[in-house]
Amino acid sequence: MLFPKWVENIVDVCMAIQPGEKVLLITDEPMGNMRRELVERLVQVGPDELWTYTVPDATRPLPHYPALLYTLAEQADVVLIFEHRRNPEIETPRALEMVQAIERGNARFASGPMINVDILEYELSADYHHIADLTNRLGDRLDGRSHVRLTTPLGTDLELDISGRQVMRDTGLFHTPRAHGNLPAGECYVAPIEDRTNGVFIVDKSYPRILVHTPITLTVEQGRVVDIQGGREADRLLEMIRDGESKPNGEGCRVVCELGVGTNPNARLQGNVLTDEKVMGTVHIAIGHNALDSYGGQNHAPIHLDGVIGDPTLVVDGETLIDNGDFLV
Repeated sequence: MLFPKWVENIVDVCMAIQPGEKVLLITDEPMGNMRRELVERLVQVGPDELWTYTVPDATRPLPHYPALLYTLAEQADVVLIFEHRRNPEIETPRALEMVQAIERGNARFASGPMINVDILEYELSADYHHIADLTNRLGDRLDGRSHVRLTTPLGTDLELDISGRQVMRDTGLFHTPRAHGNLPAGECYVAPIEDRTNGVFIVDKSYPRILVHTPITLTVEQGRVVDIQGGREADRLLEMIRDGESKPNGEGCRVVCELGVGTNPNARLQGNVLTDEKVMGTVHIAIGHNALDSYGGQNHAPIHLDGVIGDPTLVVDGETLIDNGDFLV
């Protein structure tokens, strides 16, 4: 039986699921067809156990998964979660709880929040061996470096210090115990030292749930955004920041917390951070939380907002790695 490219990618390429493994698959009702095709391919592979759960629409928003799912996640070799709907305010806790359960075991884990059919057919149907190769080449050129300068034709001129920070590689290949990340994948990212970013960056593509039409100009001094200028999209960004500042650790909301580079040639700008930050030829500068093992930073905040920037030139310790959006690695 022939399966779509995205099915082969998830089961065979990205997760490399083997006969005899224990697999937990969680989807929601809008992704019922996805669940059916994944189950058919997984059954062909021959798992020792295959547990599936569909989040019912009637239970949304769902702050916690049923307790049994956390127990199964601790026992599984592979955990897959693909959901179309996600209420960040109410449903984020269960996502964090699931990560904690997985970390108590040895499962490799892939998550696709806010997934849809188009993402399956585009971003998740990319050549993930090519993405991994490009991401690793870029990561090799960032490892052990210090000074980063980011410029764009619109006027971005930002300097960051990544000394001693681990460079993360979101290749989409999760083949070892506890390896984890989002699918679709495709980015290389690093947490800059929190108080050493200075300059201006101009976001002209997107923020989460915002497609940018009027570029947003953010001024940074000693790691903190001190001024934001632009149109209606800038006003919406300010609303999200101010809402975060009213919560615990709100003082960290304006700290520059991530430099990321998209490496997925199939990724498209949609106002969906799951795909936008992966777009080839873009970089993203995030503000907010990075005090996680998956980022390697020290800033605590209730938000993490990625601003996607087009046509970047990225110079690291004097070496140009990206020139006006074109990779030189």
